[in-house]
Amino acid sequence: MANLLVVILNDPDLLPDLFEAWRRIGVPGATLLHSLGGYRVRTWLDKMGLGGLSRLFEKEEIQQRLLLSLIDDEDLLNLAIAEADEVVGGFDRPDSGMLFVVPVSHALGLRKWHKPEEEEQAEQEGEREVRAMKISEVLDLLGLEPARIPPDASLEDAVNEALAHRAAQVLAVVNEEGHLVGVLDRETLANALLLSIFPEEFIGSVQDLDQALDFADRTRIRSVADVMSEPAWARLDDTIRDAFHTMRERKLPGIPVVDDQYRVVGYVNMLDLMAIHIQEVRENGQRKSND
Repeated sequence: MANLLVVILNDPDLLPDLFEAWRRIGVPGATLLHSLGGYRVRTWLDKMGLGGLSRLFEKEEIQQRLLLSLIDDEDLLNLAIAEADEVVGGFDRPDSGMLFVVPVSHALGLRKWHKPEEEEQAEQEGEREVRAMKISEVLDLLGLEPARIPPDASLEDAVNEALAHRAAQVLAVVNEEGHLVGVLDRETLANALLLSIFPEEFIGSVQDLDQALDFADRTRIRSVADVMSEPAWARLDDTIRDAFHTMRERKLPGIPVVDDQYRVVGYVNMLDLMAIHIQEVRENGQRKSND
């Protein structure tokens, strides 16, 4: 008998880690339902005979993600449950989500054609090689020049620096010795600069005292130091995986690269790392097939 594994995930940022964990152990596939409205979810649960769970979807704005996977191997099912529980840090933790299993008496299509074992192995080896690739190697491939700006520079200076280094979506804020002291992404820079030009766009969002005070603080912004955030970086001997983790954790499209003295020596961005991943996996698969 097959089982339908259902995961209701409260934090969408955990999806890549969960998919990677399931792919690694051999879960045959998973369906992800994005941004379902409460009525649609309740209807689906009612059809599955699980209407009692509809209370989870009473709010109009649903932030959860619903994952479905049909598994006919009991050991694999238990392993998939354990991996999901580890990724979310325990489903017993508040606001983590929910996991449950529904027995399925009949299922067709579970035994689909799979890629040849050699091709699958080549892709997995390629992915492992990319995960272990050093940032120093990435810099050699990309050669992206970082955008550097001192903390006492004006916002206009920051814009000019960004225009001179269009590939760098995050500016590295450096002191006189070139050491990284902060970062400034373009969205934050734009909001700070345009506040004085289009104040009505920001005033309309002020709804309480805290937001009013925050708005007042933002109107006093004069330099990069007023808007920069804590430093985020990748070292030369870090891996691509390390850089991805930092960018996802800080919600940044890119990060500066530093040496052992935290001097800025390069820059990497999310889009180029993804491109490298795709290219290296493809080339590795082609090399294996030609051997």
